[in-house]
Amino acid sequence: MKDNQQITALIAAQVEKLARQFDYDFLSEKQGNQTLCQILQRDEDGSILATPLSFHLHMNEDKGTGDIIYYHEQGEFKRQQVNVYEENSLVNVLLFIQERLKVNR
Repeated sequence: MKDNQQITALIAAQVEKLARQFDYDFLSEKQGNQTLCQILQRDEDGSILATPLSFHLHMNEDKGTGDIIYYHEQGEFKRQQVNVYEENSLVNVLLFIQERLKVNR
């Protein structure tokens, strides 16, 4: 990611670490002013079996604020605010994702 995407890159890197702990793959793709992130379950051949969690991450890198829109098979199910200047904001994002991955195991 570009230098002006440091917060997005940090969040993506931490989510990827979480996904790997649960034996999932993580993909992210920039789409305009937001990033689509997907956590994927694959079979032995590398084919996608399921997508336990997808989300759009929209960050205002200059302000350090943004939001995450989470999706599952039925569509959007949660929105979460992110503010790097608020204590526990990023931790709460990672804890939510971790709990979702535990549920989907």
